Amino acid sequence: MTEDSTERNVQIVLKTDSYVIINKPFDMYINSNDESIQATVAKLLSKKLPDLVDESISFGFRFVNRLDYATSGLLCIALSKSAANKARKLFQANHVTKKYVALVRGIINREDGDILVKKAIGSDLRDPRGFRMCISDGNQHFCQSPKEAETRIQVLGYGKYDGENVTKVILRPITGRRHQLRVHCSMLGHCIVGDYTYSNRIDTKPYRMMLHSYSLKIPFQNEPNIEVTISDPFQSDIDPLLQLENN
Repeated sequence: MTEDSTERNVQIVLKTDSYVIINKPFDMYINSNDESIQATVAKLLSKKLPDLVDESISFGFRFVNRLDYATSGLLCIALSKSAANKARKLFQANHVTKKYVALVRGIINREDGDILVKKAIGSDLRDPRGFRMCISDGNQHFCQSPKEAETRIQVLGYGKYDGENVTKVILRPITGRRHQLRVHCSMLGHCIVGDYTYSNRIDTKPYRMMLHSYSLKIPFQNEPNIEVTISDPFQSDIDPLLQLENN
């Protein structure tokens, strides 16, 4: 199951006077200085909403939050500098509720209830690319500049992906560190299905990384809140390799 990135598009989920909420496809950069990359969120959005392009800023749009290249789901774009500052302050203060759905390897016991992971995350100096992040346990000198990170995990159900056990979960990042959900799941021994980086380049068969931002709530004070929920793409009728139990 694959998709041609040149034929993909961004879906407008919500548009207000100050913000646009979109559904980002998986395996797509938000923006890039590499002119050879034709399908970025910024380029596709500029074709869909040409009147909203701000020529005074890089890439034409103010992206309030970020998603990894491999992650799909909800992105918030501000239509003015003041709107961007207002929303970013809420994200930075951890006042925004973000929820992701994911498939992870193995079985997480749901009888234990929700899992709260509180492990600081820093840059992994062992990666010459400067891409990987790591957990800081206090004695790992390779984990640079760790910052507090907190994730809540809720088990939704179980199944198999290409014959191997998986657990379907909701991931709620309380903080917003780079690769936070991927690192915390990997630390628990339940790597996200299709996560090439944190499976140590082993998990290559899935057509995508199974991580999707499906719910976003931004609580403004003097204007209506933004509350958006989109569909879960990890369903058996979408991916024939996925078999979910009736949980």
